[in-house]
Formats: sequence, structure tokens, C-alpha cells
Amino acid sequence: MKRALVLSLIWVAAACSHAGSGETPAPAARFTASNELLPLADYRQWRYLTSGLGMLYGPAAEAAAMSGVPAMDNVYVSPGAHETFEQTGVWPDGTTFVLEVRLTESSGSIVNGGHFQTDLMGLEVHVKDERRFADRGGWGFYGFETDGDGPLGEPAELISKDAPCYSCHQEHAAVETTFTQFYPTAFPIARAKGTVRADFVGIPAGAGELVAAVERGGWPAGEALLEDTRTRWPRAALLNESALNGVAYRLLTAGRRDDALAAFEYVARNHPDSANAWHSLSETYEAVGRSDDARSAAERGLEALPRDTSVRERMRPMLEKSLGERKERLTRPVAQ
Repeated sequence: MKRALVLSLIWVAAACSHAGSGETPAPAARFTASNELLPLADYRQWRYLTSGLGMLYGPAAEAAAMSGVPAMDNVYVSPGAHETFEQTGVWPDGTTFVLEVRLTESSGSIVNGGHFQTDLMGLEVHVKDERRFADRGGWGFYGFETDGDGPLGEPAELISKDAPCYSCHQEHAAVETTFTQFYPTAFPIARAKGTVRADFVGIPAGAGELVAAVERGGWPAGEALLEDTRTRWPRAALLNESALNGVAYRLLTAGRRDDALAAFEYVARNHPDSANAWHSLSETYEAVGRSDDARSAAERGLEALPRDTSVRERMRPMLEKSLGERKERLTRPVAQ
């Protein structure tokens, strides 16, 4: 029977030894005499790292496309492996990645526009064993057959080293051959420990990284990071108006008023059709005593509001009222 082959961009590593413990690792992965991998019955009790939506390639992507909705995958790692990784930034020898791929449903119960996970359509394992897989760079891939609820219980054969999963992980992984870049709690550890591969192309910065950049070097450092992001990843989520506006308010709350104002100006400059961007800028201008600029920003917001389709209808009257009141307040003649 043909083994399921799921080519995904998400893999996780799990280890059963603690760094520096001096103990002989009890392997998470167990093999038959012919190098087949026995099922991992308890992997859902391991440390959860992330889920991906539509992160599939090859046959799995084709199978998911036939369902009409995107597939989701979940990544698990054993607690021992994560502890070792937290200490060293390296997934230790004897580690085992587990990736389950599930179909999704977009209707039922209270679902209105979202998706929830249903049947198991694939189960993949990525094992680090430098001796066993010396001819594959120390890592081996396995794919288990499933019946929709779980693995069938039969051992999985080692996937051929000519399979695309090996070259894909070798070319695009951030830490060794693991896609640690997609694990939001693990990737910062690898960067802090200096274990990210030198040839890794990177991923877009997040809001926290932008705030940290501003805290280190002021708004010029933050703007430099944004412009680099815009050049390399023009569709990055950080460039969205809502994300940038949130960063500006975080800076304002942290007492970095000048940096926050510069951030609000950047948002309005790059999202001139956003009524909310002009509202935030006018509000901040007024708070720092720049009345003329605040009035002008309020006017720009009122001009943008009718064509701003991103504003929720229930928010539109409130935004219009706030901008209008600010414009009126700052237009009144000063009493002599």
C-alpha cells in the first residue's frame, strides 16, 4: 500500500534527553529491524508549537484542493526536546518531529466565515538521528497511513532520500533542516542563541520586533526596518494599517511620545485612504498641542471616510462624529 506523502512547510523536533544531563537518551522514535518507524501513540501529549493554514505542497495540496477548503496542520514536540532547545537553540540528536494534517470545515454551529479542523488526512514524522540517517544529513522523513481518526497502527517506511521533502528542508529551513521559522515561540530562541542558519533568507518582522527596534534606535531605526520589510516582503502583515497603528499606540503607552507621533505620521503617509489612520494622527497631534495639524488631519479623515471600505459600518458613525467634533473644536476662534 502506498504511504501517504505530505510535503509541508512545517516540521517540529522532539528530544528525550536534557542538554548536559549526561544520561543516555531514551529515543522518542522506535524502529523495527528494517528501519521502519513505529507509530507514536502519545504525540498529542507533547508540546504544541504551531498550526498552519494551507501550508501544503505536492499530493497533500492536491488532496486538500479537492475538498474545496484549505487544510490545516498542527505541530507537536516532546517536552524534553523543547527544554533542550530552550537552553541551546538546537534540536538535539534523537529528536522527532510530528506533523498532523487535517481537513477543515467552514459551516456548522456558529461558524460564519472561519474554518475548524476535522478529519486527519496525513501524519508525518521527521526524525533526527545522525548515525541512522548519515546519508541524509542526519534527518529522516516518515509518512503514516491514516483512517481519518489516527494512524492505522502499521510501521511507516522511511521516505526515499530523493523525495522533495529532503531538498526543500535543506534549502529553506532556518535551523538545520527544521522549519523553526514558523514556530512563533521557538524562532526567537534560535535567533537569540545564534543558531539560525547564515543562509536563511528570513521572514518578515512582527510588531514586537518593530517596537524593539524603535526602543533601541528611535523611530529612524523602526522606519528603516519597515522599508526593508516593504522591499523584501511587500505583502507582510506588519505593513497593514491596523498593525502599524497598533505599534504606534504601543509606543505612546510606553511613554515614547515623539516616536509614537512619527509612527502615526508614517501610517497616515502610507495609508492615506484610511480614515482611522488620520483619526489617530489628529488625536495625537491635538494631545501634543499641534492644533493646526490636528485640524488638518481630522479634515483628511473626513474626506477619506466615505471611500474607506475597511471601516465597519457600526464604527462609521462614531468615527465621523469624533473627526467632526475635533475639526469643529479646533476651528473655533480663540476667545480674546
